[in-house]
Amino acid sequence: MKRGTPFMFRFLIVICSMMILVGCQRPSDDDPLQGTVVNIVDGDTFDVNIQGMGDERVRPIMVDAPEICHQHDPPACEPEPYGEEATAFATDVLLGETVYLEQDESERDQYDRMLFYVYVDEDQMFQEMLLEEGLAEVVVYEPDVRYEEAFYEIQEEAQEREEGMWGGH
Repeated sequence: MKRGTPFMFRFLIVICSMMILVGCQRPSDDDPLQGTVVNIVDGDTFDVNIQGMGDERVRPIMVDAPEICHQHDPPACEPEPYGEEATAFATDVLLGETVYLEQDESERDQYDRMLFYVYVDEDQMFQEMLLEEGLAEVVVYEPDVRYEEAFYEIQEEAQEREEGMWGGH
């Protein structure tokens, strides 16, 4: 056996061990969480398979889309105007796609849904898209207010253009 072989063997073991450990770490606070949207509940609620966490129900922060009827609702339930359109929009934009998730102050809402700003790519936030289409309105629950001013501006522009629910029904 050549001299230095045990050193090289130990060196490779250390490097491989480090690579395995790095691969098993959860993302740091600086790294955005990401996952794949696996189910759409309605225009503002969906399930995401988040890397390192599994499936989680997600509620995009600061927007409220009109409601639809679900299986558990009474038979007389009627969807709110534009609820079905918001759900279809969420399905078209999100289902099966990778999303990037940014938290504000709160981690979960009263229904145990994770709260995030949801990005479909680096510079395209789902909340902004819903507001631009007039398929949601801004709702503020402090302390999660990071994009409040920008969201209200987008909503006002949609109202001026009479987009979606702002166009009258």
